[in-house]
Amino acid sequence: MGSLPRLKKKVEYQYRKGSTNESLNCKWCANFVKEMTVDPTRRSKGLEVESRCKFYGLAQSRRYRVREDYTCNAQQSTYRPPKFLGEEQ
Repeated sequence: MGSLPRLKKKVEYQYRKGSTNESLNCKWCANFVKEMTVDPTRRSKGLEVESRCKFYGLAQSRRYRVREDYTCNAQQSTYRPPKFLGEEQ
């Protein structure tokens, strides 16, 4: 059995390893879905929880898997810097 080809959208929007600056990674993207249950009938391992991206799709295939420490050109960041003690809101 060969490996699956990459999603066309992942190639088009350059899905790649993320930055050391976490605010630029998928973890903070508005389209990131951290926990999605993968259908156990499709895999022999049983029930799994994986990350997905609404932009790429929420399908059950491994091709749609997204890692929180990666990034792409379609990212919409929701990062807000933390408030420190003594700062006004």
